[in-house]
Parts: sequence; structure tokens; C-alpha cells
Amino acid sequence: MKSTEIFIKPNEEVKKRIAAYCRVSTDSMDQKNSFITQIKYYSNYVKTHPQYELVDIYADEGITGTSMKKRDEFKRMLNDCKKGKIDRIVTKSVSRFARNANELISAIRMLKEMDISVFFEEQGIDTDKINVEMLVTLPALSAQQESQNISDNVRWSYKKRMESGQYNTSCPAYGFRIINGELRIKEDEAEVVRRIYDLYLQGYGKQSIANILNKENPDSIRTWYVYGIDYILNNERYMGDAVLQKKYTTETLPFTRKRNRGEKTQ
Repeated sequence: MKSTEIFIKPNEEVKKRIAAYCRVSTDSMDQKNSFITQIKYYSNYVKTHPQYELVDIYADEGITGTSMKKRDEFKRMLNDCKKGKIDRIVTKSVSRFARNANELISAIRMLKEMDISVFFEEQGIDTDKINVEMLVTLPALSAQQESQNISDNVRWSYKKRMESGQYNTSCPAYGFRIINGELRIKEDEAEVVRRIYDLYLQGYGKQSIANILNKENPDSIRTWYVYGIDYILNNERYMGDAVLQKKYTTETLPFTRKRNRGEKTQ
């Protein structure tokens, strides 16, 4: 059997397969416009860079860069890299790629092992040409610190509003609604809440209460379950109290929400 050989003409270059990654961290209108602009930019990118062939645009919208867990498009891009579909990644800046320095360095090292380069346009950093771990780490640490400062300011603001009694809630309990920053009773739902407490005081269990409510309101868009009944029976707001900071956000990256078991003042 004759072997098949592939010949490339001297003036013919093999195009590099590139992936474009873009991200915005909020759903605000300005960010949405930025997001759309980024996608349009990378759609036209290959037209001015004939040495490249665009594989895909990977775009995470309204997602934080401090953790890769919720960045589905970023993870899809890495999976395509592992499948051998991508030779090079182009992104606007280090902070768009990642705001967590540890995850950034881990991703670059993994890509380097697969012989995949990353180009950060804003900083002019190309992992294909230089040892970039220190160069990339500095702007990543700056972006990481910026995220931490913003988070610290938000936590401080919430704490002060809680201490002064100005903070109410961002998500009112069933039976309430927020009007001008104040909790107001939503009468149609309040009737159900009163019914739940009345049945419970009569000795009905939580599953029985849920069954009764579902039977009494067969056309309701809401179906009652035990956990819903339990939530109402154990929510102190129905007797006029409010316990704040039942959960808190950690102060280090990656930010996570945890149940407050005495770590923070309530």
C-alpha cells in the first residue's frame, strides 16, 4: 500500500484555528451593549487576520470572572481545546479571561501543555512568545483585588444598613411585597398564610396542610409541598420580627454564600 503524503506549497500557510472568548459580569444595559460589541468585534476579527480560522466565539454574559464554576462558555471552550479543535485563544484582556489569579495561571499552564496560546489584546501579552506567568499574574491580581474591594464595599453597606434598621429585604416572604422599601401585606397570599397557621394550630401536619391547599385551589399556578409549608411556619417575619444575615458571603476568592453558624453577627 502506498503511503499518502500531504504537500503544502511554499507560499501556503496552514491557518491557525482560533477561539475568541468574551465576558461581561453584569446584566446592565451598558454591559449588554459591551457584550454585543465584543461579539461583533470577534466576528470580524478573522477578516483582518487572514492567518486565522475562527472556530467559535465563546461568550459568558452576566457572569463573574472570579470563579470558573458558573462560566459555562469558558468551560465549553476548554473542553474544545482538549478535543484538539483550537490552536489559539484571543481575548480582550486578562480581567475578561479571569479575575482569580490562581485559576488564571492554572488555565494558562493547562493550555500551554496542549500547545495552545492565549493572546490578551489590551495588555499585548502573547503566551506563545514569552514566559508570561509573572506578566499575566500582575494584572490578574489587580483585577482580583478590584473584585474583592467591590465585594468588601457591598458587604460594608449591607452591614451598616442592617445595623441602622434601614435594610429590609431583597426578596420578600410569601404574603408580602416591597413598596418604596417597605414590606406591605399582599392580601390574596396573606389569606393562604393565615390558613396554613390555622390548620397547623388545629394539629394538621405539614404534608396534610400541603394536600389540603392543593385540593382547595386546584386551578392555582402554585403547588404546595412540605418544604414550602415548613418555610412559612418557621419564618419569623410572620410574627413581625426580622433576623438579618442568616447567610453571608466569604471575603476571599472564590466568593461563596454560606449559612451563618455564628461566624458573623446576626
